[in-house]
Formats: sequence, C-alpha cells, structure tokens
Amino acid sequence: MLSPLSMIPARHGDIHLGLSSVPGGQEGQQSPAKKNQENIMEMASIAGAEAISSLDIHERTKRAMIAEQVEDRIFELVDQLEQMVEKNNGVLEGDDKEEAVELARQTKSLQLQYDDLVNGRPSSLLELGK
Repeated sequence: MLSPLSMIPARHGDIHLGLSSVPGGQEGQQSPAKKNQENIMEMASIAGAEAISSLDIHERTKRAMIAEQVEDRIFELVDQLEQMVEKNNGVLEGDDKEEAVELARQTKSLQLQYDDLVNGRPSSLLELGK
C-alpha cells in the first residue's frame, strides 16, 4: 500500500482519471484508473518527502491521517466513475454525463488537497475541527 503522504498531475488544470471498465471476472485486479491514481499519489509523496520530514511529528501525523482519508475518498470516486462508465457501456449522456463531470471535479479538488498535504503546503483541511 502507498504511503498516505503521496497525487497530482503535473498540470493542475487537467483531470486525469484514466477510466476504463474492468470486467467482473477480474475482481482483485486493480483497474488502470486506480493504478493511475496510485502513481500520481506516490509521485506527490516522493516529491514532498523532504518538506514533510522538516515538520514536527504532530504536524506530520495530522497530515498523514487526513491524507489517508482524502486518498480513500478519491478511490471511492474513481470506483463510482468506473461503475457509471461500465453501466453505460462507456457512453455517458444527459444526467449521467453531468454526474460524471461533477465526480471528476470532486476528484480533482481532492487531488489538489492531497498534493498540498503531502508536500507540506498550507491546506484548508488542516483547519477543520479546530
């Protein structure tokens, strides 16, 4: 499993989900979309390792816990998108298309938050619960 201190494409304006459906008989195998997300998160984690190491243990722990929750939510959204694509045989129209775009926007927003967390930058998520 990835370190929770790990996700963002090089260009912040892009939404990269790499969706493709995985036939039901291949359960247990990771879809290309999930592999893509893991790679993005791992690259962010590696890029932020030095900045994170300079933070005190309390801050690192808090960031790791929040990043893990963000990571879990990202994978939930990817699952929802994949199921939607599979259910519609890869063709999204009308309400399904609108819902897919909204899920992609949420994913992108979470990717940005994740990147801030694992790179030691300020994040609004750190202020929640104060």
